[in-house]
Amino acid sequence: MVVDLDEAAALVDERVPRWRAAGLVPGRPTWRDAAAPWPQPLLTDRSSVHDPDSLGIVLTGPSDSELQVCLYRGGRADIDFFDLADCGVLPTPDLTSAADFATHLDRWVLRVFGALTTESAPAVAEPGTPTAPSAAPRDRRTERPA
Repeated sequence: MVVDLDEAAALVDERVPRWRAAGLVPGRPTWRDAAAPWPQPLLTDRSSVHDPDSLGIVLTGPSDSELQVCLYRGGRADIDFFDLADCGVLPTPDLTSAADFATHLDRWVLRVFGALTTESAPAVAEPGTPTAPSAAPRDRRTERPA
């Protein structure tokens, strides 16, 4: 199973405007080149990576909360988060595609930062969950996953 990291990066890019509008600060995507000698550096210029084997993104939110995501082309991902109330590693299934990664990315953002709201956009909730734009979002940062 190989996840297309370029496709995953495009799906991350699609989310950046919504994240920024909600007050999150996305870092530049990082790439690791499997063809580079050890230790393999993390690069922000995709064109300098010949054989990408990982894609990383860091999102920073209120009170220095942070979500760190690293997707490996083999379908594994490392997901770490930090906030004032909690920190840890989020469970991750084996990912089968860039679209599968994007679905889980939305869930990880929801878990760490809660529902994203802006004045011009409705709340963004977990796929399949109805959301009323005028409803106050739940603070899921302090809730434990089931």
